[in-house]
Amino acid sequence: MAVKDDSFGIACLQDKMLDILKYFIAFCQKNHLRYWAGGGTCLGALRHEGFIPWDDDLDVFMPRSDYELFWKLWNEDRNNNGKYQLCRTTEEKNYHHRVMQIVDTSTTFINRRSVDEDIEHGVYIDIIPMDMCAKGKMNRALQIYHAIVFSIYNVQCIPEFQGGKLMRFGTALLLQIVKDKRKRTDIWKKAERKMISEDQSKANNVVELTTSFKSLLRPWPSEWFGERTQKFEDIELSIPSQAEKYMTAIYGDYMKLPPTEEQKVRHNTVFIDLEHSYRDYKGKYYCVRRNP
Repeated sequence: MAVKDDSFGIACLQDKMLDILKYFIAFCQKNHLRYWAGGGTCLGALRHEGFIPWDDDLDVFMPRSDYELFWKLWNEDRNNNGKYQLCRTTEEKNYHHRVMQIVDTSTTFINRRSVDEDIEHGVYIDIIPMDMCAKGKMNRALQIYHAIVFSIYNVQCIPEFQGGKLMRFGTALLLQIVKDKRKRTDIWKKAERKMISEDQSKANNVVELTTSFKSLLRPWPSEWFGERTQKFEDIELSIPSQAEKYMTAIYGDYMKLPPTEEQKVRHNTVFIDLEHSYRDYKGKYYCVRRNP
């Protein structure tokens, strides 16, 4: 079943993301992995029973332990559909994105931030870890510090939509100080280990360490994130058990539509083709500075 609301002309894009989501859910069910919709995807499930009509991304969250196991199991599963690739920044490839993505390699969706990278440039959904919030002021301050360092040296580009001039200047300065790719990798890997080292048996709250600076400062009670299901387009999607509290904390009156001027797509794309693979466009729309 196709996404019905095409008032913003992106229903075909949302259809592709929904297909990826269905594949993700099937993989999680097969391997008994926990997940739930977060952010705007959770909001869409509650308010629209599907996509927010102008939303051009899709976010699912996983507890950190399930997130890392998902990565491991995916890469061990030889029966995986080759159409979809699980992508994550490593020493070899930089996606300029903090979290994992499942990418539809039969499509083209080239973000401006990664236009010079020889990576999978297809339509994708984000898979985001939810981490345990450090206890105590000093430990919490250190966790925030390490998360910021991780973000800067993992993403390695100036924020597109987040932060003001000070954050952009600070990011540019730190990237200028450390230019070597190997050193940047060493820095973000060390920062990542430190930011998630909190003993899970002792933490009362969870926190998004890899989404935005605002979310980094906003811990949530762990008990909000049990699982329940909610209609989302033509499927049942897992959402937080206390999704209403979660959405109210983020958006206030989340059932009220935002002003018309705020109803717009967000991704800064160079080129989109939902019928052909990004591989057809190497040297034309991405990696233009390299030999195709």
